[in-house]
Amino acid sequence: MFLKELEDYSWFPPVLRKMQLEYVGWISASLAVYRPLGKIMEGFPSNQWTDLASGSGWPALYLKNKATNPIFFRLTDWYPNSASKEVLKYIKYDPEPLNLLDFQPEAGQQYSMFNAFHHFTTQEQKQIITKMKEAKAGFIIAEVLEPSLLSFIQVTLAALLLQPLSAWAIRPFSFLRIATTYLMPIQLATVAWDGWLSVLKSKTLAQYQDLVRGISSSEYVIQVARIPQLRGNLIVLSAQSILS
Repeated sequence: MFLKELEDYSWFPPVLRKMQLEYVGWISASLAVYRPLGKIMEGFPSNQWTDLASGSGWPALYLKNKATNPIFFRLTDWYPNSASKEVLKYIKYDPEPLNLLDFQPEAGQQYSMFNAFHHFTTQEQKQIITKMKEAKAGFIIAEVLEPSLLSFIQVTLAALLLQPLSAWAIRPFSFLRIATTYLMPIQLATVAWDGWLSVLKSKTLAQYQDLVRGISSSEYVIQVARIPQLRGNLIVLSAQSILS
């Protein structure tokens, strides 16, 4: 049985999904978790990216703001109404839902995905990467979670300590967020549950290397790397687009 995070279920209240994704995206940007990706993305041939499973869009906005050279994102998601209003001021978000399992990458284009890959089964992950290869598209997939005690502790602290300490600072300000954080702490419970479940569903560096072993080739090389950092380790899967 493959359990899904609460935010992935259609019955999960959209307003709770939006606030949860906003917090997770905002805290990752505030802690500069994705800082190492900037240099990696500069090594790609284009500065144009289609971001998949964008959620609130905060990781993409962080990378756009911190980029040494201009970088442009187009955001997409199965639940596009989860976009943060702060992000929408600077980046375009496709209004139509995008189901990644039906999605067909375009030849030579570049795609990004930030901390969403673990939401898919191993078979679905292989399917997504295989379609990237078939389209000769470039991609970068970054995961901040690993199946480790450290990740479990980090998620617990982020959900149950940092969230109540910072809820007032998240923009746009929301009285509903304040109520569901302090008066009736639904947000603390849902963020913690989804975080713990995500840790259980995450993969190690070796598991991701095994995942791509049958897909990567001499013509389409998929790199898998682990970037240690105090604020949260990153596992990065990437491949350059092949231009015809």
